[in-house]
Amino acid sequence: MKHPVILDACTIINLLRIDEDEFLFKSLKSLDLNIAHMVYDEVNKNILRNSLSEEQQEYIKRIVPSFLEFSRPDKTIIKDLSQNYFNSIIKFVQHRKKHNGELLSSALSLCLSRKKECKVYFYTDDFPAKEQFTPFFNYQQIGVIGDSIDLLLFLYWVKSDFKEKRLKKILQDLKAEYNMPLKEMADKVQKKKDAFTPREHKNRALIENIDKILIGYKEINTDLITEGVSFFRDSKKYSEIKNIVEKYPNITQECELLLKIQKTFKSLKTYEIFKIA
Repeated sequence: MKHPVILDACTIINLLRIDEDEFLFKSLKSLDLNIAHMVYDEVNKNILRNSLSEEQQEYIKRIVPSFLEFSRPDKTIIKDLSQNYFNSIIKFVQHRKKHNGELLSSALSLCLSRKKECKVYFYTDDFPAKEQFTPFFNYQQIGVIGDSIDLLLFLYWVKSDFKEKRLKKILQDLKAEYNMPLKEMADKVQKKKDAFTPREHKNRALIENIDKILIGYKEINTDLITEGVSFFRDSKKYSEIKNIVEKYPNITQECELLLKIQKTFKSLKTYEIFKIA
C-alpha cells in the first residue's frame, strides 16, 4: 500500500529547481501524490519571488501544470471535513493568518488519513509551519511532517533506479541553491560594514549583530543568523542593513536546510541507507 504524500509549495519549488532531467518530477509522480489547489496557486505565484534563475523559472513553469491532476479543490477539502471542523483546526493550531497552503495541506492530510485509514506524509520546507502543525498531526495521529531532504531520502530507498551517486549529487545541488542567498546577503552586509565610519564601528549593538550574521554564515549557525537578522528587522535604526535582510525573508529556513544537508552528508559517510536492490 502506498501511503499518501502531500506536498507544500516551497518543497515543490525547491525540488524542481534542481531537477535537471525530470528525474525528481517523475519520481514524485510515482507516489500517491496529493496537493491542495491553494498550493498549486502558491507555486505559480512564488516562481518569480524566489531566487531562481531564468532557466529554473522556465522549467518550473513548464512542469507545474502537470501537478494539477494531483490537486484537490480547497472547497472540497473543507467540505469533506465540514466547515465547523475546519474551524476547529484553525483554533487548535492558533492560525491567525489568511488561509494558506500549509493550512489546507494539513486539512487534506487529515482527510486522506481517515479516508485511507493510514499514516500520511506531509512535506514542507516552511519550518514555522512545521512547528505550528506538528502538535496537530501528533494529536490526530495523522502522520509525519518532513522537509525536502526527508523526501529525497525516502525517494532514494523506495525507487530502485535512484542510486546513491545521484542522491549525493542532488543533495549537493540543493546545498548550493540554499547557500546562494546566504552568501549574497552576507556579502552585502560585509560590504556595508567595510564602509562604516569610525563612529559606527564604536556602536556595540550594530557591530555585534552584524558579526552574528557574518559569523553565522561562515559557521552555518542558524541561531546566530536569526538573532542578527531579527535585530535589524525589528530595529527602527540602521535602515540600510534592515533593507538588506528584508530582501531575504526565508534566510533562516534556508540555513536550517543547509545545516541538515551537511549532517546528512556526514551520516552517509558512515551509515548507508538500507534499500532493497
